[in-house]
Amino acid sequence: MHVTAEVASKSTQLDRVDSFLAVKTGKSRSYISQLIKGGYVLLRGVPPRKSDVVANGDTFELTFPPEPDIDLTPREIPFDIIYDSPRYAVINKPAGVVVQPAPGHLNDSLVNGLLYAFNITDDMGDKKGGFRPGIVHRLDKDTSGLMLVAKDRDSREILSKLFHDRLINKYYVAIAMGKPRFQEMLINEPIARDKIHRQRMCIDTGGRTAKTGVKVSKLFVNSFMADIRLYTGRTHQIRIHFKHIGHPLLGDSLYGGASAARLFHRQALHSYKIEFVDPFAGKPVSYTAPLPEDMQELITRQLTNPS
Repeated sequence: MHVTAEVASKSTQLDRVDSFLAVKTGKSRSYISQLIKGGYVLLRGVPPRKSDVVANGDTFELTFPPEPDIDLTPREIPFDIIYDSPRYAVINKPAGVVVQPAPGHLNDSLVNGLLYAFNITDDMGDKKGGFRPGIVHRLDKDTSGLMLVAKDRDSREILSKLFHDRLINKYYVAIAMGKPRFQEMLINEPIARDKIHRQRMCIDTGGRTAKTGVKVSKLFVNSFMADIRLYTGRTHQIRIHFKHIGHPLLGDSLYGGASAARLFHRQALHSYKIEFVDPFAGKPVSYTAPLPEDMQELITRQLTNPS
């Protein structure tokens, strides 16, 4: 792959190599940095430094190494089963578990655990499908809580359509930084991928519609707990919306920086309830999962040690 830099004028502020190539390729900047480090990026036959400034007319030659093989071997992965039926299951995913195989987690994802715990005949196990048999929706690695799991392809398509049509009500609890000046709020701000930091999302008028309902449920000295209803399901939606209103989640280093990271070991976010009409039984259902122990301990610390 060849990428050529085109800059309007010398006065234009130029990008670093890693930022420029991330935008041009749609890859993350960290991934591009790894390519540069591995010698897969050349400028005039020589690997550039990731911090080098791109000059007008620079032509980069990129070689993408083959993707590592995904291992779909069933493996015992810890999670609680809230409900189980022939068509689908509801599980409580612990924080720290990646939902589907990815670099660094090729054989210890939730998918491996689902194949171990259930008889899943869903055929989404090829590269085009994203190596996600049984997966209907996702949670971030460090977000805990409820997920629906389809047992077969037809069930996955039916449940996925419920999500697409916004017929599944999703509720979260979060602990956020600061003192809110509101009791309830509806955040309706479109979200898109950050053009520079590809692992982040951002508020963007050209992005996809995203709507989050927030209700303050408990006040601490320098933080608060909120009940959240997610009306849409964009990547990092709650996290970026809370950053937008000036209250990043405790522990969210990606959107809250070092000040948030020092307060908790992960983003303080838990999916505690889902409600929908079961398309197979034809009746309303509601499933809940209690707050995990680490968030319960966090609440105790916020109440007893406000500093």
